[in-house]
Amino acid sequence: MNVEKFECDDKYEAEKLAGFLAIHEDKSTFLHGVAAIVQNEIVITLKDKSSHSIMMKDRDTAFRLKSLIEEVLVQKKRISGSNFEDYVTEITIG
Repeated sequence: MNVEKFECDDKYEAEKLAGFLAIHEDKSTFLHGVAAIVQNEIVITLKDKSSHSIMMKDRDTAFRLKSLIEEVLVQKKRISGSNFEDYVTEITIG
């Protein structure tokens, strides 16, 4: 298993991101896609069609997260867990 770390703007944003990437009983996430990236802000859409903004440390981190989400959605990678500590969200891939 591989752990990828994403630095967020603050602890609240890290907690929010970890929650959005949480694994459900059927081993799926609630992710539907990435709507936009504006500077260091990534807007994700969920399966319930809601959109949520997450403030990342910088623009590069937002694009790295977008890339991971896209790989998960096309099933190249699978999220097996998510956690956060302070302003960092850790996503376990595997």
